[in-house]
Amino acid sequence: MIDILDLIIRETLVAGVPGLTSARIGFQPPDDDWRQRVGASTGVWVNCALVDLREDRHRRMNIRRRVGTAAGIVDRREPAWIRCHYLITAWNAAKDSAQMPATEQEHTVLGAVLTLLLDADPMVASAILTPEQLAKLHPTLRDAELPVEVVPPDGFGKLAEFWGTVGRATSWRPAVYLIVTMPVPEPDRRLDGVVHTVLTSYDAVPGETGAGEQLADVGGLVLDATGGPAVPPIPVPDADVVLADPAGREVARVRSGDDGRFVLVGLRPGAYLARVTATGLPPPAPADVQVPGSPDALIELRFT
Repeated sequence: MIDILDLIIRETLVAGVPGLTSARIGFQPPDDDWRQRVGASTGVWVNCALVDLREDRHRRMNIRRRVGTAAGIVDRREPAWIRCHYLITAWNAAKDSAQMPATEQEHTVLGAVLTLLLDADPMVASAILTPEQLAKLHPTLRDAELPVEVVPPDGFGKLAEFWGTVGRATSWRPAVYLIVTMPVPEPDRRLDGVVHTVLTSYDAVPGETGAGEQLADVGGLVLDATGGPAVPPIPVPDADVVLADPAGREVARVRSGDDGRFVLVGLRPGAYLARVTATGLPPPAPADVQVPGSPDALIELRFT
């Protein structure tokens, strides 16, 4: 996730700072190796060192939702929001001289970075990255507004400690202190790995087997896929589900819940047809249903 934020910052700087190229932006610590890298090149470089991570606890939401995806129904928790702290510095490969005001060139680039970032709140990946880059992002990050804070009044409390840990030859430098807050989504947890068919046997004569009746409770799910192949199907609440035998006689009727799920109770073994209707959606063709199915067989009815 942090590498995505690095990419967003890199593309923002390249697009808004004149003369700055992607090759001259680094995210490594500004240590002796960084100085050697800059010294072996030409021009002014920009270093964006990630120096701290903090959770924005004011935005924490312990909410879980059931969401329909192409992979099935998942349990999804609202993402945590992490404040990512960067120190951004400018480095000139040239040295100060009467003919070459190298430090002034650093300050020019750093000032351009400052001006750009002050106007960059919020950062939105879909407005910055290319379609190819966006395709690799988690959906939560594509259109999320990432709050930006630049040169906060309290500054960076560990500034002296920071410069003291990045190499003996590293001198103190002016820095733009940037904080970008980004969502970090948790992995979805699938909910379809549960038992959906429960069988119950009744004996005609107590103590005897083989002469009784077997009934089944079968679970199902109603999904709306009318948005097209690129849009994940979503659960349909309050849909009317009717189960009929091969002769067309209704044997069970139930409505789906808020999560699109339903349970058909007390079915005798055999072949059935399931029909589903919902307000505002075109009814799909009846679906074949075999009872009993396997314990993890879910009746899935889709509006297409």
